[in-house]
Amino acid sequence: MRDVLREVDDIPVTLTVVIAYVTLAFVTGMFAGDEQFGERLAEFGWLVPMAVADGEPWRLLAHAFLHGGPLHLAFNLMTLWTIGPALERSLGSVRFAALYATAAIGGALAVCLIYDPRQPVVGGSGALFGMMGAAVAMNMRSGRHVFAFLDFEGPRRLLGTIAVNLVLGFAIPFVSNTAHIGGLVTGFAVTFLWLRAGTPSAALRQWRLATAALFVSVLAWSVWPVTRSDWLHRAAERAESAQQARSLLEAARRATPRDNRLELGRPGR
Repeated sequence: MRDVLREVDDIPVTLTVVIAYVTLAFVTGMFAGDEQFGERLAEFGWLVPMAVADGEPWRLLAHAFLHGGPLHLAFNLMTLWTIGPALERSLGSVRFAALYATAAIGGALAVCLIYDPRQPVVGGSGALFGMMGAAVAMNMRSGRHVFAFLDFEGPRRLLGTIAVNLVLGFAIPFVSNTAHIGGLVTGFAVTFLWLRAGTPSAALRQWRLATAALFVSVLAWSVWPVTRSDWLHRAAERAESAQQARSLLEAARRATPRDNRLELGRPGR
């Protein structure tokens, strides 16, 4: 069994993710000028909070392998290839794959919490920010105290890179800094609290329990938001009777703040 795990841990995950990025770019028609590019992104898994709540939770991860254009793809490929191999060698392939997936989902959950439920999001940058958060966590654990890493130029440069990218995310339209911050925090927390050797202390076990409960709670809220107005609106559209539809629409109006109402039209039959 150990031999099998050792062989699995040698799988080049960074290269696999790169191949997935490029393959899906061709499959969705990114380079062909295909007019159905947006429709294919939706089909292959771009993140829409309302779709996640409507029975498609796989989008929480699938969106992290799709990109909105060649520039978007090139930037994320460059970032992945810059930080991925070294981090993968430090963590091992299995842990690195778990980090990528968890950070991608963490970024997606942040989007589900904050974004308009109908707003689509694509890209692996949430997971890539998770890698940078993981690198910060590893540096914090390696010194005499958690801030000892600031004595070295490399970790300081990493923090500067994160800060510059966050500023650019706020400055450039159509960039989801929400996903970036969600992935960054998730990657840091997973690495600092979970991806470490040795027997955990009682305090560490409590922190692990607290963060796991928070993650699971937000995940459950995102995939099963039965009290949210957008979910009630969708249910009203699918209602079999006019009376049931009216009841759902009224519940949606009560659930939506007065200054942020959705446009609730009449449900189709």
